[in-house]
Amino acid sequence: MEAKQAGDVIYFADGVHPQHNTKSAYAWIERGQEKEILSVSGRSRVNINAVMNAENPCQVVMVESESINAQSTLELYKKIEILHPEARNIYVICDNARYYKNTLLNQSLEGSKIKQIFLPPYSPNLNLIERLWKFMRKKVINHHFIVNLVILRKPFLISLKISQILRQN
Repeated sequence: MEAKQAGDVIYFADGVHPQHNTKSAYAWIERGQEKEILSVSGRSRVNINAVMNAENPCQVVMVESESINAQSTLELYKKIEILHPEARNIYVICDNARYYKNTLLNQSLEGSKIKQIFLPPYSPNLNLIERLWKFMRKKVINHHFIVNLVILRKPFLISLKISQILRQN
């Protein structure tokens, strides 16, 4: 990979699938006492495909869809192309998920400003957006009983919208 030129933009991409289920990460419980953990009877999930700007981590662009696939990824990439009409190249650093390597997506990216760079296998620690997902799981999902899927969607989407508002100011 060549060095970043003036006018180039770098994004980190990843999909997240928060499940509608209670997750307990840790708890302090006195010996001999029991702590009840409320749970739901389902495994519905929210599918969010997003990119985070490497130079301005508050700039997060996302697409929520039924499933994360080549079509939702293409929709996401079109959004970031619209955001950066002046950019020479838009580098998207992503993992090796199948929807990033799809033939339809690769054909659509021919002649585009967007260039995908794939991380080595099994290295989520190199993908900056993974840190956002970890933080959001900690604040939104861990230790919280969420009654229904609509309530689960709200904090994730609100958090991402707040980051977009911060970007504009």
